[in-house]
Amino acid sequence: MKLNNLQILRGISALMVCGFHFSEYINFENLHLGRILFGKGSIGVNIFFVISGFIMAFTTQKKDFSINTSKEITLFYKRRIIRIIPLYFLLTLAWMIIGRNFMSYFHGEGLERLIHSISFLPQKDTFPVLYLGWSLNYEMFFYLIFGLSLFFNRKRYLFIIGFFILTFITGMLFPSDSAYLQMVTSHLNLYFITGILFALLLNRVSINKTWAALISITGIGVFILFLVGIINITNTILTLVIVSLFVFSFLLLDYTFRAKGNKFLIFLGDISYSLYLSHPFVEIFFRRFKVDGYLNIPFFIFKIIIVIALAAFLYHFVEKRITGYLKIKLKA
Repeated sequence: MKLNNLQILRGISALMVCGFHFSEYINFENLHLGRILFGKGSIGVNIFFVISGFIMAFTTQKKDFSINTSKEITLFYKRRIIRIIPLYFLLTLAWMIIGRNFMSYFHGEGLERLIHSISFLPQKDTFPVLYLGWSLNYEMFFYLIFGLSLFFNRKRYLFIIGFFILTFITGMLFPSDSAYLQMVTSHLNLYFITGILFALLLNRVSINKTWAALISITGIGVFILFLVGIINITNTILTLVIVSLFVFSFLLLDYTFRAKGNKFLIFLGDISYSLYLSHPFVEIFFRRFKVDGYLNIPFFIFKIIIVIALAAFLYHFVEKRITGYLKIKLKA
C-alpha cells in the first residue's frame, strides 16, 4: 500500500521547521508574519516522530520474528543506520568546517560534544554539532527500543508501549538532571507511541468515508488554528492530541480515500530528510545579504526555493547513492 499522503506530510513538516528557522525575516514592525505563520513551526519535529512510530509498526506488523530473530533484528538496525547516519555525519562534518573552528572539535569540550553528537547521546545545556541532531537522538533511541522489542515477537507492541509509558511516568515522578534520562523519560516519546497505535488501529478497523471526512476536516482545521495561534494551548498532552489527530487525518486520505496526492508534494516528502538537515546551511549563506521591509517576503520565498533545490541535489546525488551502496555492501 502506498502512503502518498503520509509522504506529503513529511514534506510539509520539514518545510514547517524550515519556516520556523527562517521566520524572523518576515517579522515586521506592524505585522509579525513570521511569528503568525511559523511561530510554532518546530512542531514539525513532533509530526516526524508520529510518522516514525507509524512507519516502524506499519512495515513490521505482519512479520514473524520468531524465526532467525537475531538476524532479523540485525537487519532492522542496519537499515535504520543506513537511512539516518551517512547524510547526518556528512553534514555534521560540513558544519564543523564552515564554522571556522574545526580543530576545536578534536580536544576538550569540543571533542566531547562531537563524540556525543555522533553517538546520538544528548548533552546537558548544549545541542549536537549540527544542532538539528537533537531530534535524531530521539529517533535513534526509539529505533534502539523498537529493535529490542522484536525479541518479543507478537507481544512487541505491548513491550514498547509499556516501556515508553513507564519511563514517561517515571520522569514525572522522579525528575533527573541527566540529559540522557531526560530524553528517555520525555513526553516526546509518546508521539512515537501514538504512531504505533495508529498503525495497529488502521490494520484492524476500516473507517467509512463520512466519518473519515469529518475526522480529517476537524484534524486539519484544529491543527491550522493551533499553528497560527488562534487556539493557544501549552499543555503537552493536548498538544499531542492535536498533532496526532493531524497526522491521522493524512493517514485517512491514504487508507479511506486512497487519494493519489500531488506529485510535487510527494517529491517534497521524498527529500524531506535532506531538506530538514540541510536548510541551516542555506540560512548561514543568506545571512550575508540584507533586505529591508516587505522585500523580505520574496527573499524568504527565494530561500525556501534554494532549500528545496539543495535538498533535491543531496537526495539524488548523496543520500540515494550512499544508501544504495551501503545496502549492497551490508546486505541490507
